[in-house]
Amino acid sequence: MTQESGLSKPHQRLTGILHMTGASLAFALMVLCVKWAVRGLPVFEVIFFRSVTGTLLIGMLILRKKVSFWGKDHGLLLLRGISGFTALALHFFTISKLPLGLAVMLNFTAPVFAAVFAVFFLKEKPGFFLWTMILMSFAGVFFITVPSGMSLHTGGPKILFIFLGLLSGLFAAIAYVSIRGIKHHESPLTIIFYFTFISMVGSAFFLPAGMRWPEPLEWLALLGVAVGSFFGQLGMTVAFRKAPASLVSPFSYLTPAFAFLFGFIFWEETITAHTIIGTVLIFLAGSLVSLREAVYE
Repeated sequence: MTQESGLSKPHQRLTGILHMTGASLAFALMVLCVKWAVRGLPVFEVIFFRSVTGTLLIGMLILRKKVSFWGKDHGLLLLRGISGFTALALHFFTISKLPLGLAVMLNFTAPVFAAVFAVFFLKEKPGFFLWTMILMSFAGVFFITVPSGMSLHTGGPKILFIFLGLLSGLFAAIAYVSIRGIKHHESPLTIIFYFTFISMVGSAFFLPAGMRWPEPLEWLALLGVAVGSFFGQLGMTVAFRKAPASLVSPFSYLTPAFAFLFGFIFWEETITAHTIIGTVLIFLAGSLVSLREAVYE
């Protein structure tokens, strides 16, 4: 069923919201499993197993739908794949070094970065709204990081890891902007295939440096990463088909909310008033930018 921004029935809108909520939970479970897996496994090994699973699943769908593996706009497809892989590697690395909710929230600055890149690469005109959202987003970053120990001393989140977390959002934004440039003439399956295949090859390059055969519980964590990623992507896709993007996009921010909750439950990570304020500011900035993009697209 196609998305009808102004004509979607109430139950279709509710279905879209429920699917996006389910997708957010699935992605949060994925990062929880990543946090578990990277305690004993190298980050690139976790990425490799996730990417192998994704490549196989997408490959089967491409064969079933008879879609092109390689597409037409190879330059932008490669940019999407490489930037997506870089964002994923940085994101998984920061998950291994920072509190779970903080690492995920830093990655969710991507919509604001994407709006900035659209100004430079898609020749969109910035305005007061965009600059306000940028300031709001980074005010949120300030609130969730500084009280948590944004310093180089041992025992707190280090400023380097926070910077790398922001870089994961920046590279994710590059991936989003590249998708905007090709989504009308490339199949979504082809776009995803480039991402998973490049991630598989890129992570395989680093495997000889420290690969270790997973133990049984680590295999369970890797399975959780793959399953969470698959159902997250599936739920998100259905959500955007059932309801307007302007309605369901804000519900994607339940992922960092769930991540903060999981961090509190499983790792006794602290949730302070500063954390809540910072999360709300980043949520508002990202959601409002996503809403604006959905309305004017």
